Amino acid sequence: MSKAFAFINDKRVRDVFYQAALLIGLAALLVYFIRNASQNMVQAGIASGFNFLWRTSGIEVPFVLTGYTQSDNILSLFWAGVANTLLVTVIALVLSTALGFLIGIARLSSIWLVQAIAGAYVEFVRNIPLLFFVLFWYFGVIAALPAPRESLSVFGVAFLNNRGLTIPLPDAGANLKYAFIAIAISCLLHWLFLRWARRRKEATGRDAPILRVGLVLLLLIPVLALTWASLATRWDIPVLRGFNYRGGFVVIPEFVALLAALVTYTAGFIAEIVRGGIQSVPHGQIEASSALGLRPGQTLRLVTIPQALRVMTPPMTNQYLNVLKNSSFGAAIAYPDVVSLFMGSALTNTGQAIEIIAMTLALYLVIGLAVSAFMNWYNARIALVTR
Repeated sequence: MSKAFAFINDKRVRDVFYQAALLIGLAALLVYFIRNASQNMVQAGIASGFNFLWRTSGIEVPFVLTGYTQSDNILSLFWAGVANTLLVTVIALVLSTALGFLIGIARLSSIWLVQAIAGAYVEFVRNIPLLFFVLFWYFGVIAALPAPRESLSVFGVAFLNNRGLTIPLPDAGANLKYAFIAIAISCLLHWLFLRWARRRKEATGRDAPILRVGLVLLLLIPVLALTWASLATRWDIPVLRGFNYRGGFVVIPEFVALLAALVTYTAGFIAEIVRGGIQSVPHGQIEASSALGLRPGQTLRLVTIPQALRVMTPPMTNQYLNVLKNSSFGAAIAYPDVVSLFMGSALTNTGQAIEIIAMTLALYLVIGLAVSAFMNWYNARIALVTR
């Protein structure tokens, strides 16, 4: 072989060539499918393109966080669905993680009854489809609540009935905004204090008053700020008029049912991840902490959980992605998420299935990749660094 073609014997060059050929082939296949679909749509007289996003939607949404109205365009409808999807997903992630940790630790309890109840819950959840949970919470629990006239009152300002939870709404949010800014600053100060206390401990061996400072910054200041803001704000209190409550903000039953279903279902899987992570910590670590005089609670918090997190984080990422994707089950009970609003109502009105499905798929893909990137960053941060 001549020198001009000697690069063919280089393995790295061949690898790059094969990968480039595969990429070109996939791109050509994608272009073929897009052109074929476009030609078929033109022949069938179906409109294509994204101009439909600027049409007036005319679709009423019962649960809106973005200020969307029927006179807005379809793009605003899309963002209203995105906001509702993110809201139920983020709250479900937090609550399912907390509940999963409690159940996972209960699975390892030395008390037989607690261990048995936690084990039965996990086995029940793992063998029941998620759709059952959604329908159970919606038709079996929420629908069984009393009618508006017999609502369950919470201090006379919030009312729970089969049409949802009606809560007071502030007329002006300036004072509450200042309160949340104060809480954010307080949390930042606590984080800075923890960093200073850790460095001081490493340098001098002296402990800092972490508990007392934490109570002041994370409990006392937030309570005082929210109390002041609540008293200084005028509230729109819901009042029963006719057959339902007027005023305030209504948390619709579809949101409550979907949130409860996602939390109770995902917590069962997270519990097993927590149990496996804790059991992966060598028993010698626990014996060593006991020999140093740490109590069981301190051992769990300072020794076991930090080491178990390294094992738990990768499977937890999968569960967090499942929560995002499983939020689409809200369409089964007409919760106005992006699937129900955009792939349901908007698609029916416009008939532009390819564009709408592509936008929805791209949305889930972007959010999922963002969640994966964050969890991978966190996993690398807590990974054990060895030589």
